[in-house]
Amino acid sequence: MNSRLLPLTALLTLALPACSAPSTPQTDAFMRGVDVSEARDAERSGVQFRDLDGQVKPALQIIRDHRYDWVRVRLMIDPDGRYGLTQDLPYVKAMMLDAQKHNLKVLLDLHYSHWWADPGGQWLPERWKGQDTATLSASVYDYTRGVMNELKAQGTPPDMVQVGNEINGGMLWEPGRIRNDDMTTFASLANAGTRAVHDAQPGTPVMIHIAKIGDADDTASWYRAFAKAGGQFDTIGLSYYPMWHGTFEDLGDSIRKLKTAFGKPVIVAETALYWDTNEKGYDNVPYPQTRQGQLDYLRALTPVVRQAGGSGLFYWGAFWSQSSRWLKADWTDDDASRRSLFDDDARATPAIDGLN
Repeated sequence: MNSRLLPLTALLTLALPACSAPSTPQTDAFMRGVDVSEARDAERSGVQFRDLDGQVKPALQIIRDHRYDWVRVRLMIDPDGRYGLTQDLPYVKAMMLDAQKHNLKVLLDLHYSHWWADPGGQWLPERWKGQDTATLSASVYDYTRGVMNELKAQGTPPDMVQVGNEINGGMLWEPGRIRNDDMTTFASLANAGTRAVHDAQPGTPVMIHIAKIGDADDTASWYRAFAKAGGQFDTIGLSYYPMWHGTFEDLGDSIRKLKTAFGKPVIVAETALYWDTNEKGYDNVPYPQTRQGQLDYLRALTPVVRQAGGSGLFYWGAFWSQSSRWLKADWTDDDASRRSLFDDDARATPAIDGLN
């Protein structure tokens, strides 16, 4: 635990800033990050993001001005542009250059899919269908190595790489699905990506990321089983959304158990909460669905992660604002916009300072 941490009650009563926070960098190694995957798409569709004081600024400038030091960017394989999925390699290369311009480190999130990869679906890219395990492993390696080489060639290698996104049930289904607790094939596919990252850029840490927190023993058991199957990882990534993943106590217990079992950095790679009433009808949201409630959630969450030994936090979907301009969805539910860090006018909510 960092001795400089304020008590939780003090953090919750800090006054809100009247305008933009200073861009002075943080003075410790705790990672404060924002997933900015939608930002470029929104801006090129005409969204003008505004800081707390109403001033229009480039999206990543706002992030830097509020003292964040990391951003997270997802990369898809042959995305079709629907539901916010435009993040092909040219898109990500442009985002990497923008991050470099603003002196931000990057966690590259490799989905290995054309569609959202999460516990409910790990969709095999069309280009890899029909391949046996050995061929698919080679495809994962070659693709990952190629991505790393292209990013290095433009002078923007990522600072950390996720091999897969929320891979509770494996990746690249069906071949890489975990069945009857057998992780052998899944681990070999994940390791192909990890080897490619390490071969292309030695020393770049690889994160293995799941969304499985409610039971700390179960969470630790997942990583033990992955390691037993030969799975390699440098960093542990967790998703934590309180309406799905239990209490702060559950999260703290999971982080402590993982730190004890593996001695590796544990990072909350995704979190978010509502600034306005959710569209899903969730009734177990633990904080008021208001701007103040969103801020209070992050102010309370940060010391929970730090005191449990966690190494950082990333906010998901921060720029999911005015999505009618860029979403191209087949349905009208836009629940993610209710937990953005920008309101319907694309103006920052007070929670933009919630991790600081």
